[in-house]
Amino acid sequence: MTTSNPNSPAFTYTHRVCYSDTDAAGFVYHGRYLEIFERSRAEWLAQRGLSPTKLSNDMNIVMPVRELTMNFYKPGRLDDMLYIDQVIEYRGRTQISVKQTAQRKISGSDELEIIASALLHIVCVDTNTLKPKAWPDEIFLAN
Repeated sequence: MTTSNPNSPAFTYTHRVCYSDTDAAGFVYHGRYLEIFERSRAEWLAQRGLSPTKLSNDMNIVMPVRELTMNFYKPGRLDDMLYIDQVIEYRGRTQISVKQTAQRKISGSDELEIIASALLHIVCVDTNTLKPKAWPDEIFLAN
């Protein structure tokens, strides 16, 4: 795994594909990747002692996704163990760009292959004014 921003610590979330993740063909339904990626971001926050509730209640911020682009390379399947990496590729005053990839081990190997990826543009918004707000530095500090 490589990161384009050396100041952004690597983070990997694991997710085992279950029946509810798959479609009639037995592949991970494309919309489920958004949910899996969201869980990964929630765990990334939790490792910093934060949560969406704490950000909203204590810091008066929410983090809506403004834009996203997804790419699908290979189908994920039932019982696949997915490794979700996320890297902050860009950090501006009020917006970040997060690259997330879903990978799985190649059969009979320890090597990983990318099966899906997303680039999300997330904005920091004040809960009172609903206007963009500067990101608090403590969100990006590793514990």
